[in-house]
Amino acid sequence: MAEQQDAVLTHREREVLALVGRGLTNQEIAETLFTSTSTVKLCLHRACAKMKARNRAQAVILAMKQGLLGANELYSLDELADLLAALGPESIAKVAQLLKQKQEEASILSSIE
Repeated sequence: MAEQQDAVLTHREREVLALVGRGLTNQEIAETLFTSTSTVKLCLHRACAKMKARNRAQAVILAMKQGLLGANELYSLDELADLLAALGPESIAKVAQLLKQKQEEASILSSIE
């Protein structure tokens, strides 16, 4: 039970990882969160340890894969739309197809439960 508890990110760790995911430096994160760079570094260190990540980028990816950090915490809907638009129509169609499959899978799973 303690092992599962240790893997849960605190609110501050999630905030820091979200800002890392947006490409901010430790200094920029500290300014955004009105804290010190030492606090940012400590949060990153703890998040990396909890996620068993080698670095900050891997911690963001693992947190997203494990559902501990959502894309909506990294980007606004407008920003996501801009990112998708930059991919081009073929990529957008592929993303739409994948989203539809995920939605269908979720619907099937919820009907089983």
